[in-house]
Amino acid sequence: MMLEAKTVRTLTGILLCPLAVGSKAIIVHQGKITRTARIMAIHHRTADEVCFETLDTRYYLLTGPNFEPAVSALPAALAA
Repeated sequence: MMLEAKTVRTLTGILLCPLAVGSKAIIVHQGKITRTARIMAIHHRTADEVCFETLDTRYYLLTGPNFEPAVSALPAALAA
C-alpha cells in the first residue's frame, strides 16, 4: 500500500486561538483568515514557530518576533 505525501504549508501570521488536537486552527496571515481542518497532531511549539498537522496537510506557522501567538486580534463578536 502506497501512502500519499502530505501537503506542506508554511505561513507567517498569528493564531486567533490556542491549538488543540481535534480542533481547527484559525490563522491570520496576509490579511486573510485561514481555518484548517481538524488538527491530528501538534509536533512542536516555540516562540517563533508552531508545527502541526491535519489529515492532509503539515503546517509550519512562523509567528516571528513581531507577532503575538495565540492572542485574539479580533473582537470576540467578529471571530464567531
